Amino acid sequence: MSSTDGPGFFRNIWHAIGLLFWHFIFRVLNRVGVLGQENIPQRGERGVLILGNHVSAIDPFAIAATSMPFFSPVWWRAPAKAELFRVPLIKTILASWGAIPVVRGQRDLEAIGRMISLLPSSVIVAFPEGRRSTDGQLLPGRPGMGKVIHDARPRKIVPVYIQGTNVLLPKGKILPRLFKTVTIHYGEPLNLSRYYGQPDSVLVSQQIVDEVMREIARLKQILS
Repeated sequence: MSSTDGPGFFRNIWHAIGLLFWHFIFRVLNRVGVLGQENIPQRGERGVLILGNHVSAIDPFAIAATSMPFFSPVWWRAPAKAELFRVPLIKTILASWGAIPVVRGQRDLEAIGRMISLLPSSVIVAFPEGRRSTDGQLLPGRPGMGKVIHDARPRKIVPVYIQGTNVLLPKGKILPRLFKTVTIHYGEPLNLSRYYGQPDSVLVSQQIVDEVMREIARLKQILS
């Protein structure tokens, strides 16, 4: 099956099982509030980047549980640290969800290139900071995501601020806590097209991701 095709029937069944699990975690065992629901991508939209802050390993699933449709006709993908792909079972699970391996601590050009090639046919959920914040404060965005935006020219870029997942699943913990409150704030889509005609440079990539992080910071301030 081509990477431009959707997940297909059997993978969608598998994805639905996973989504039900995360809906149970976030909506039954805990509370989740969603702001800006009108900014969530419509079913079947492609070429969409959802970019959020990163405070917990559970962040991608918080976004999935609040925005990903059941039986999506397009792939919803997210980067995952390359170390996880060394474990055969985890690698199989991640691959079945369309995860993109990323080597941490360096500018992984292979992962960047893969995101650029997959984005036109997918929704990609990513975290521009490149690592989890240990204190809940926003970290600087890394230029790799700016390059993805510059080269792939997404149809839509949705900024997201995530609050409370670091309490639900703190760093170093395996099992999520119960009866916590998580808030996901989806912002209005960003128009960064003015950068697309500028040179493909680290400086331009950094300027792009800095603008994304400023909008995420604004969403955070609204919740404060």
